[in-house]
Amino acid sequence: MSATRGQGGLDDGMVNANWAQAAATAILAVIGLWIAHNYRRQVGLKLVERRIDAYMGLWAILAAASPGRTSPLDRVERQKVRDEMNRWYFDDGNGILMSTPARDLWIAVASNLTCPVASLRPAALAAELASLAEADADRRRGCVCISQASLLRHQMKADLSLHKGLYYRPELGTADRDFLRGCGISPWRRPWRPPGWRARTRASRLSATGASGARLCVCGGCQPAALPPGPHAT
Repeated sequence: MSATRGQGGLDDGMVNANWAQAAATAILAVIGLWIAHNYRRQVGLKLVERRIDAYMGLWAILAAASPGRTSPLDRVERQKVRDEMNRWYFDDGNGILMSTPARDLWIAVASNLTCPVASLRPAALAAELASLAEADADRRRGCVCISQASLLRHQMKADLSLHKGLYYRPELGTADRDFLRGCGISPWRRPWRPPGWRARTRASRLSATGASGARLCVCGGCQPAALPPGPHAT
């Protein structure tokens, strides 16, 4: 009888020890996960800090293509912006801090500033400019580059979870959607999908009070239906 009791006590002790070991393992696992999560969080915060500084530099470079311009970017201006964008991306090492969508947009925007007409994105733009006289094509290109730079700035703000600004128009134009698709970006996903009724109402109210900014088109060759006047934006 006492031998049976002794064996039972031994078994209970082993069970308790196993439970204690399992509990300790679980606690250590939770602590390990917390440490790993905290480390990733700290790395993420440092990345955001560096990205903010980097994006501020690119924002200043793109000021030459601000929506407040009243004339298209000429060939000399486009080359200057392209050179400064390359320095920012490569020489200063800021390209490594960009999100994938922002990087893809950066590549397309920088390329469209100076590449041959046949290489422009989207293909429809290349075909359109190829059919125009050289002077008209250059003005049209300088106008489109301003609009595309605005899309890049909008993505940069989305990367930093900052304000989305006001829209030039209630929805993206056909050319903008084609450009985004050419960069491998869906125009129907955030931050590109059409705004909800609240944003539309706000835009309409500002337009009605005369708070609309300059139209995107500064060359006289854009499709009016695709670029209705709207509040000043990115």
